[in-house]
Amino acid sequence: MKHLRLILMAGFFLIGLSACEESPKDTAEDVSEARQDAQEDVSKARSEEAEKVGDAREDAAEDVADDVSAAQSDVNEEAAKARRDVMLAEAKGRHQVAMQKCDALTTDAEQDACEALANAQLESDKASAEAAFKSANERK
Repeated sequence: MKHLRLILMAGFFLIGLSACEESPKDTAEDVSEARQDAQEDVSKARSEEAEKVGDAREDAAEDVADDVSAAQSDVNEEAAKARRDVMLAEAKGRHQVAMQKCDALTTDAEQDACEALANAQLESDKASAEAAFKSANERK
């Protein structure tokens, strides 16, 4: 009796399983739907990937532009400093030459006037060098 009951239960179970089976048409529709869903998911993922890559490229380009701009600014500042240093060296050289010429003058009054003029020219040249440096840095 137990075996009969077990056999009957197994039979009902098999009948129940056979009732749950999909028809080939239903299976084909499910497969088609799954493929379509997968294609949509892949398409969406590719679109998101392209957007993310595009954003990353834009960010990288902005970073490069910022880095180049900062580097160019540094170069410009160093160039302005170097130009100021050259202008100051030229001014000091002219001053030394002028002072040597002043030493050749015969009277103290002539020497004092010559030295005053040389010192005034040196101060003017220094001011010009600083003004050129400041002007170059203001253009940043």
